[in-house]
Amino acid sequence: MTVLAFAQDDPENPLASLPSAEVAQLPFGAAELDKSGVVVNYIDTEPGEGAGASASRVGRSFFAQVAPWAGRSMVARHFEAGVQDNSMNVVFDCAVAGLAYKVRIHLKTSPILGTYWIFIKKLTRQ
Repeated sequence: MTVLAFAQDDPENPLASLPSAEVAQLPFGAAELDKSGVVVNYIDTEPGEGAGASASRVGRSFFAQVAPWAGRSMVARHFEAGVQDNSMNVVFDCAVAGLAYKVRIHLKTSPILGTYWIFIKKLTRQ
């Protein structure tokens, strides 16, 4: 079993060495974005959208088209600050209006590729 750190103190990008098939099996959603927030790669954990759903998100604005709730929240603010500083590694929990659960967000730089990852993990609403 491969253990992936999901915390602020993880200095490396554990996804870089995983094959695409293993990345698709992760227990959380992930979006790889370029510096302008356009989706480069997308892994969704939500059932029922079919195999083409992830591919259809590539090339779209994450904050405006894929997850508009994130564009109006601290997720976008942390992303923009991390891009500007060229350093991103922050973890926080947030509630999203209309969802029955909270989410844990991990924003992380991929230093080799020059892209940015947003990991989204469901939590039980407290």
